[in-house]
Amino acid sequence: MRNSRILFVSHRMGRFFALLFVAFQAAAAFGQQDQTTWHVLIEPKFMHPEVSFPISGARSTVLVPAYLSDADPHYFSKKDWDALGLTWDAFRVRSAQNATEKKLSGELVRDNNKVVEYAAISSENPLTATMVLAPDFLKKFREIFGDSVLVAIPNRFTVFVFPRLASKYQDYSPLVMRAYHDSAYPVSLEVFEISADGIRAIGTFEDQ
Repeated sequence: MRNSRILFVSHRMGRFFALLFVAFQAAAAFGQQDQTTWHVLIEPKFMHPEVSFPISGARSTVLVPAYLSDADPHYFSKKDWDALGLTWDAFRVRSAQNATEKKLSGELVRDNNKVVEYAAISSENPLTATMVLAPDFLKKFREIFGDSVLVAIPNRFTVFVFPRLASKYQDYSPLVMRAYHDSAYPVSLEVFEISADGIRAIGTFEDQ
């Protein structure tokens, strides 16, 4: 009888370690996934991603680690994020090289005096909004808007870029809000400043 109990316990322990080994292999495999698929998304809090990180000054928008699969971005689950074994800063550095900013260009919108008021960037790429986090994003607009810019990210496919100084961005609240409410993938109605220090929220677009 005692030997039977020992064999039973031994069998259960064997199954436990076998399952643990399989789980470890799965975690290791996920941690070694193709890093060229990694991206940092700018997403609304109401999507409740399992893993997210704050944006300075933002109330309704967060940064979310994600990966591209079948041409669509997917949030990391808490389990898969932990399996990577990376810090948030390390992930951001590695994913920055995958940003889409080099593949996208903006349309400059001018007033009656031919002065550029903003740039509109849109595409069918679901990673369009992530371009504002790309290392070279500011270089695209430095000659036009200066060393820092304001951006609106109403949905995953649309970005509006405004000058930081003497900006009339609030005049375009109806444009931004329409792009937000009409999209199946809204992102934010907050206004973000992009500078050498990174991204931070400074206000919110409101109905005029």
